Amino acid sequence: MFPTPLGRKTSNPGAVAQGEVAWSQVLADAPGADTPGMRAQFLCHWYFAEMAGPGKSSWNIEPWRPVVDDATMLQSGCNPGGAEEKF
Repeated sequence: MFPTPLGRKTSNPGAVAQGEVAWSQVLADAPGADTPGMRAQFLCHWYFAEMAGPGKSSWNIEPWRPVVDDATMLQSGCNPGGAEEKF
């Protein structure tokens, strides 16, 4: 997933409501993404990606990744279950 400039600007830990709005926009384009694991990965990236790695080209959100608790999600850099793909 490649966040838009507005998405990058808006995403942050305090943007809970905006994260849910952004997730609903993802689902409008990709209804099959509506799984707990995909939502958790997206929101983790939404809240923390720009702080941890500003300007990262993509947010790797994949359906094969396991559903994990919040601590594991953060420790894995929002990509639980394996290394993230590099572009």
